[in-house]
Amino acid sequence: MRSMRALLSTIWRRPFPFEKRLLRLLASRYSFRLPTADAPAFASGEDARAPTGILNRSGMIQLAFEFLRGNLLQGDYFEFGCWGGRTFRMAFDHHRVHFENLMHFWLFDSFSGLPQLTEIDRHPTWKAGDYCTPLEDFLKIADSAGVPRERYTVCEGYYQETLTPELSARLAAQTRAGLVYIDCDLYESTRLVLNFIRPLLQSGTVVCFDDYYCFSGQADRGEQLALKQFLQKNQDVGMLDYVNYS
Repeated sequence: MRSMRALLSTIWRRPFPFEKRLLRLLASRYSFRLPTADAPAFASGEDARAPTGILNRSGMIQLAFEFLRGNLLQGDYFEFGCWGGRTFRMAFDHHRVHFENLMHFWLFDSFSGLPQLTEIDRHPTWKAGDYCTPLEDFLKIADSAGVPRERYTVCEGYYQETLTPELSARLAAQTRAGLVYIDCDLYESTRLVLNFIRPLLQSGTVVCFDDYYCFSGQADRGEQLALKQFLQKNQDVGMLDYVNYS
């Protein structure tokens, strides 16, 4: 019984770092394909459970940085919706491979949860205040992950107040967007984000939509509607489908 318990423990525990390196070495040597990128311990459940062949968030972010590096693109990381600090931590970890000390992280969130929902953003499982990580807690999460505070800038507040044309122009005068991660759930929030990042876009900017298929996948709701309207309004901007994830 003890040996069986030990065997089960060995099978089900998370692999140690040296085991991961060994598996990757074997995969490279014998042309094996790993089904998904490793989900770190702090990742959400759906990332850890991503089925074979489906990228999780960690894999998508890793792929995005490899795309930027492969195309010799420079630019900063912009994240809209920072609940729990998980995506930010993944992005900071992955950027080190190709962009250590070359990329600043710009983080935008109310840190008070979702705003009051307008009619177009009514959802059976969302309400104002959901997905709230207070700023003090967020900073502690980043500190515990070893992220230096000088490597990122936090912009606290609801988007209708913080995503101003003046701030967009000021950022565009000093940088461009390499990777944009939009995780703000709502049509109204996404609409404001897309208008804000317009001056920051460059050829090759990777834009990730975390909630693209919310609202039962309806094209006239949420992030899908906001993107459709943005492209209609800005016909000099083109976006190509890259990959689905999570």
